[in-house]
Amino acid sequence: MSAQQERDKFWSYFDNYLHQQGWPFYVCHEKGGKNQAAGNINTHNPMDMQTICCEFKYMEQVVLVQVYINNNIPLYDYLYRNKKLIESRLGYPVEWVSGGKISSHVRRIQKKFYIYEGDTYLTVIKQAFPYILDFIRVFEGYI
Repeated sequence: MSAQQERDKFWSYFDNYLHQQGWPFYVCHEKGGKNQAAGNINTHNPMDMQTICCEFKYMEQVVLVQVYINNNIPLYDYLYRNKKLIESRLGYPVEWVSGGKISSHVRRIQKKFYIYEGDTYLTVIKQAFPYILDFIRVFEGYI
């Protein structure tokens, strides 16, 4: 299957699971009628510069729950200075990424969920879902 077909499949499972959970948040994962790798949470804009999102990386076989920050290094620095408090509120450590592969202006605060052989997309979605709710609870006031 192609990466686009896998994205379509992943987001179909994600949307169905979100529906089963009573739609506790909104996710925007389409741009121009095509499913993208990242789905922005609680926004209708697929191109937000600061957002909580869930990203499906097909080639790496990983799902990322993350705060995506672009062109706002002071915001990232503020959050990083409050790392202990933030991780305490989350209840677990997260990865603090201070540079993007493509842009030096991108920062991420993330939790990774690997898709292992034999896992279904639904298995990983169910595993990541509570963490998305945690990220919304802790980061929504900042983003």
